Amino acid sequence: MRGCVHLSEATHLDMNPRLTSVVFRLNREKLDALKELSRSTRIRQSEYLREAISDLLAKYEARFVD
Repeated sequence: MRGCVHLSEATHLDMNPRLTSVVFRLNREKLDALKELSRSTRIRQSEYLREAISDLLAKYEARFVD
């Protein structure tokens, strides 16, 4: 089963106060692991997802530079 993750507009802990809402599907095991990590560390799921996306974009940055 898949779960949905919602990244909503927020201003805390982010340099850009205007965030855009994103909805995507994630398999249940990964969603459950993310929820447990978030609960145990008291860090929002959206913070972890923004960090992961930033890391991924940095990894592939050379592909986007002319």
